Amino acid sequence: MKIISTNPATLEKNGEVDEISLEELKVCFKNAQVAQRKWEKIPLKQRVRAVVKVNEYLVEHMDDISLTITKEVGKPLNESFISEVYTAIDSTFYYYNNAENAIARKDIELGLYSALNKRSYLIYKPAGVVVVIGPFNYPFIIPFEQIVQALIAGNAVIFKPSSDTVLVGQKVQEIFDKGTDLPEGLMQTVFGRGSTIGNSVVDLANRIVFTGSSETGKQIMRRAAERLTPVCLELGGKSSMIVLPDANIERAVLAARWGCFTNSGQVCSSVKRLYLHDSIKELFTSRLVALTKQLHQGNPLEEGIDIGAMVNETQLNKVLQMIEIAKKEGAKVLCGGRRNPALHGYFLEPTILINCRNDMQCVQSEVFGPVLPIISFKTPEEAIEMVNNSPFGLTDSIWTSDLAKGEALAAQVETGTVMINECVYTFGLAATPWGGVKSSGIGRTHGEFGFLEVMNPLHIHIDSSKAPDMWWMPYDASFANYMENFKTLVKSLVIKD
Repeated sequence: MKIISTNPATLEKNGEVDEISLEELKVCFKNAQVAQRKWEKIPLKQRVRAVVKVNEYLVEHMDDISLTITKEVGKPLNESFISEVYTAIDSTFYYYNNAENAIARKDIELGLYSALNKRSYLIYKPAGVVVVIGPFNYPFIIPFEQIVQALIAGNAVIFKPSSDTVLVGQKVQEIFDKGTDLPEGLMQTVFGRGSTIGNSVVDLANRIVFTGSSETGKQIMRRAAERLTPVCLELGGKSSMIVLPDANIERAVLAARWGCFTNSGQVCSSVKRLYLHDSIKELFTSRLVALTKQLHQGNPLEEGIDIGAMVNETQLNKVLQMIEIAKKEGAKVLCGGRRNPALHGYFLEPTILINCRNDMQCVQSEVFGPVLPIISFKTPEEAIEMVNNSPFGLTDSIWTSDLAKGEALAAQVETGTVMINECVYTFGLAATPWGGVKSSGIGRTHGEFGFLEVMNPLHIHIDSSKAPDMWWMPYDASFANYMENFKTLVKSLVIKD
């Protein structure tokens, strides 16, 4: 069966790939297991150098990669480059310089037991075959970073791209095939719909790294639980932006516009809830609407385009339905709110909603598109309470000129990342952990945390003494005497104020 790739801006066919059969899939996993057993024996420094050779290929083919992303996702060409290709190059350079420190052997301080000639340390062993399941919205950078970290850590990788972005998936495989000399079978890309091969992919994996919707993430976790397969899930988000009266209003307005409408709002960390203090609500809203109306929407391959298309008609219709529900619940559309009548593809006009309450569906549910509900607040405490009253917790931001106040408020937010006077972009920071809480997922990618997600810590304990331990049998008078000594020792361990 074929999987067709369609350009969401022009509705033209980009190309097609063959869906893998279940028997072929099993062969892929067997080959991956063989390759991984050999790969993990290669010293870490050599693995790092072998994997990061992709950087040279990325630089040489960055325009072609950006073009493939734009044709399948519908985002502007330069946005594809800066948010995905550049970030891939930058992150690979970071892992080249920091991987050894991140997963190096770590000694453990044992306190009293060190005096008894005992010591412990941790080493990290690869999980085995890591399945990376990629999303459609950032089909290149998200799985690419996860694949790089998994390979450096000594794993084999089976990569399943979204069925909406199979040509980007092909491009990822091409990069590792032509840009490196990795062992055959170590990195493989498979194409298939979740309904066809999803269960088998989960069943055969040693570790699963998934990025996508909360509902699909829960299904994967339930399936993985049958085999106790560990999962790392980066799921939906409902990122808030709290603007305090002392914020730099002009900068915050520009950030809200970009933070909501970049990639047509199809960003798990995009600004999806805007909380404005009563004293600045009218000024901020009017300025934001005016600037939003200046955005140019159209074919993302044309120059000067700010907003492209949504990835497919299903996503477009879901967002349109959410806008209608918001209107029925009392929201008012200040701009947008409809499919762009002047364009042929899956274009939704950037939309701003006012008269929103925190309990409305457009505020509580993830709207994966260019829609921004605005909610007002009177005090920072009220804003934090409304932000935390959400099933999601991926990223949030606080805007204020008082950085100390911003940090104090940030510590109260139930989320994975809080940015002060910044939004959305921290996925691009390879050194920092990425992930959320509540329905936004479990686990973290990037940095040291990303390596640990695809490895198993092995604790090694060594005793160099020649005498038997004092607590070994027999439990005779000598043992009783030792225990009296321990009771005296216990008293010194009491923690007192």
